[in-house]
Amino acid sequence: MKFEISGSIKLGSGVRPFVKEIEAKTENDAREKILKLFGSQNGLKRTNVSIKTVQKGA
Repeated sequence: MKFEISGSIKLGSGVRPFVKEIEAKTENDAREKILKLFGSQNGLKRTNVSIKTVQKGA
């Protein structure tokens, strides 16, 4: 199942919005995958990632 996740990330002194589509079994799995993704790619802590919406994709 695909999920579309939107929110924002804090980078330095600025905030940058994001929209990502991710494959996951449940909504909670999708949230975890996004947090892991930003943590591994950008070195961000979970507190620097704000998830606004999670919607099922087509």
